Amino acid sequence: MASLTIQGIVLRRADYKENDRMLTLLTPLGKKDALCRGCKRPTSPLLNAAECFAMGEYVLYSGQGRATVTSCQLNETFYPLRGDYDRLRAGAYMLNLCDATAQEGEKCPEMFTLLARSLFRLAYTQRNIDVIVAGFLLHFAAVNGYMPRLGHCVSCGAEVTDPRLFDPENGGVLCPACSTSFTVAAPLRPGQKQWMEQVLRVGIDKYPAADEDPPVELLKKYIALRIERNIKY
Repeated sequence: MASLTIQGIVLRRADYKENDRMLTLLTPLGKKDALCRGCKRPTSPLLNAAECFAMGEYVLYSGQGRATVTSCQLNETFYPLRGDYDRLRAGAYMLNLCDATAQEGEKCPEMFTLLARSLFRLAYTQRNIDVIVAGFLLHFAAVNGYMPRLGHCVSCGAEVTDPRLFDPENGGVLCPACSTSFTVAAPLRPGQKQWMEQVLRVGIDKYPAADEDPPVELLKKYIALRIERNIKY
């Protein structure tokens, strides 16, 4: 039996018995499931810590094959998301992607930081939702080891400066010579390759907001193919 204090974000919750919930937390040490006893009672100190999007320092007690939340120092609930359906939907999409990808016992500090920062942008900035989601997806791909290939053709390896097609199945841009043989490739509008390269390099916070054209639908399809799951958005 042991106690663990760790930062966590609630990815998912499920009612359990009358006043309890089972929580799925994303932590820097991986995904963790934990029982949160009595949290549905109105007077429970864990009431807000047992909601999706809650982020804080959770104390988990492990015994008899199960982890239990004994306390939580709540840092953030990202409450403004609840007043904007589109931003709430985007945030839920991010939670579900992390839930589908993170594994128990596999450290993922980069994914944890990426999710926390992306939720903060959704909740507390006026940045375009598609920009935030596309930036999240790009870095999500990078931290999971399948960053898209943007500088060279995924078919022949030739350098590509201004591609017009992106092959989501093979994970990168296509040169003009190879474009005609890939009928399932998605169109890439002018500037989208440069947008992805710059966001990967400096992040969306340092990228000028004017005239942005993030390829969010393309990246959603690319990620779905990588994780072999179509997460609802």
